[in-house]
Amino acid sequence: MTDERTYKAELIGPTTVGNAEVIELPYVNGAYQDLVELTFEAGGATSVRTWALGEGTVEPIPYNFVGEVDATPPNVEN
Repeated sequence: MTDERTYKAELIGPTTVGNAEVIELPYVNGAYQDLVELTFEAGGATSVRTWALGEGTVEPIPYNFVGEVDATPPNVEN
């Protein structure tokens, strides 16, 4: 690794939200992060998307989309 505290990562897939976005991430114990979770707000709903470390050694380091969870609590009236 380098003496840098952060590295550039590219989020890959599945839609336009987060796809091909390059972000800066901190190293964790001197290594790349295995998983990246980001929260997105769209249309009044909150979603958490997860990307996993892909294969690649040249920045930006690729992260492949693995899933999405709707984090907005349901609005149910009793």
